[in-house]
Amino acid sequence: MSTTTGRIVILGAGRAGTAAAAELRRSAFRGEVLVLHDETAAPYHRPACAKGLLTGHDRPRDIDLELSGARDVQWQLGESAVGIDPDDQVVTTDRGNEYEYSDLVVATGAHPVRPADWPVNQPGLHVLYGLSDALGLRRDLRSARHVVVIGAGMTGCEVASAVWGLGRECTLVDPAPEVLGRPLGQLLGGLVTDEMTRFGIDLRLGRRLAKLTRNRRHWVVGLDDGSEIVADVVVAALGERPNVGLLDRLPGVDCTDGVLCDPALRVIGLPNAVAAGSVARWPNRRFSDSATRVSQWLAAWETGMGAARTLLAGRRATPVTLVPRFWSEQFGMRIQSCGILPPDAEVTLTASRPGHRNLARGGVAFGYHVDGELVGLAAVNAPRLFTTLTRFLISDPGQRNRATISDQRRASGRSVLAAVV
Repeated sequence: MSTTTGRIVILGAGRAGTAAAAELRRSAFRGEVLVLHDETAAPYHRPACAKGLLTGHDRPRDIDLELSGARDVQWQLGESAVGIDPDDQVVTTDRGNEYEYSDLVVATGAHPVRPADWPVNQPGLHVLYGLSDALGLRRDLRSARHVVVIGAGMTGCEVASAVWGLGRECTLVDPAPEVLGRPLGQLLGGLVTDEMTRFGIDLRLGRRLAKLTRNRRHWVVGLDDGSEIVADVVVAALGERPNVGLLDRLPGVDCTDGVLCDPALRVIGLPNAVAAGSVARWPNRRFSDSATRVSQWLAAWETGMGAARTLLAGRRATPVTLVPRFWSEQFGMRIQSCGILPPDAEVTLTASRPGHRNLARGGVAFGYHVDGELVGLAAVNAPRLFTTLTRFLISDPGQRNRATISDQRRASGRSVLAAVV
């Protein structure tokens, strides 16, 4: 798998697919680059669908991706791949077209999870993931008085923040005891939960959706404790699943929670193919030899570039490694995370303003340490502190291994208030 000419077909025009296309051209690939994408809209910044697009601060054209680096690329928007013939190296589409490829980039992304028995195409019911979903929800929010959001992950909390910003009443439902527990950890998730309560969000934590019925012009959301909530709009934000339908029928390809790849993002069992973005499961050797997925916007960009480099490098390809990271603005809080947050790690708490009566508002960072090494950070309202500590995570691994907790405390310039094991 090493090429300078031929045709590279990219399946998907999200952040990973567009990054791969741009990297191929930056690396002087002289062949044809063809991108197939199931959406008709031009590539866009998907995270904005739960933020400014809902509140009206952003218009659809404001969230278009910058594609100037992807020169001389053939974009086949609104055309989906429905089959792959690995022997003849041909992709078949829903339009009946067949495209031969010398190499393939699988960047098919993911799809949203829907609650069981969720009615489809009913007024006031939304599953938020893409641009069309966001525009439909924005229309309904204009006249809504009460909105119920099912799922208190990152997307669900950002939707709740947008609803609150529009002056609507909001109820947030999740089976976990705190919001954002999975991406931020229990400790910081608990602080954010307290802040949401102060903002007047009706939190129904430890609860699950049991039934959903229509009552005249409203929806009645029944929870597993027997309580009911009347709402004008109901939004499901229950996470995502990787789009592996194209490959799970191919012999030798492992599609268990994403497409299994080697450390350089080559798809195992599919010759001349790499994967990137939310669909890829690979050993990120920065942290582990176990294959995992990273469903983050920045990770999609980095794996897209890494997959393109692997195609061009052939046998000289090196492992694709990255430090997972994301940020979010909600309820006046800047939330940031970097690295991994193991549940069995030693956790240190560092406050930006130790005397502030509200820890979250004053700024706080939680450092996750394994064998004395910093492996992850989660912070709220502490951008400078977060940036300082993040240097240890993005530094040379050898330097990072030599850095102790005490070194990191001194670098932050602040005292550690507590340590939790």
